[in-house]
Amino acid sequence: MKFYKNCLKDPQARVTKFGVRGLKLNERLIAFIVSWILTPRGNNHSTLSEEDLVLIYCIMNKIKLNWIHIIKDHMQKAIRLCDFRYPYAILITKFLQYFEVDRRRAG
Repeated sequence: MKFYKNCLKDPQARVTKFGVRGLKLNERLIAFIVSWILTPRGNNHSTLSEEDLVLIYCIMNKIKLNWIHIIKDHMQKAIRLCDFRYPYAILITKFLQYFEVDRRRAG
C-alpha cells in the first residue's frame, strides 16, 4: 500500500482499489507495459493486481527478476484460466529461429 501511494499523483488520496488512473506518468507507463505486454490478461487493465504492483516495484527499483519463472507462470495460467492471454508467440518464434528448429519437422 505504501509503494502504491508513493506512485500516485496525490499520495493523500483515498485508495479503494489499485487503479492506474491516479498514477504518475512513469508508473502508469510501466503499469501499461506490465498489464498489456509482459503479463497480459483478457480484461480490466485499469486495475492492478498485487503481482502487477510487485513487478512495477521491482522494475522501478532495478531489482533483478526471474523473468523465466514469471513468463512460465503466466503461460501456465494462460492454459488454465480464460482471463489470461498467451502473448509470447513472437518471442518463442525468435527462440526457434535462433536454435534453427525446422518447423516442418517439428509437427
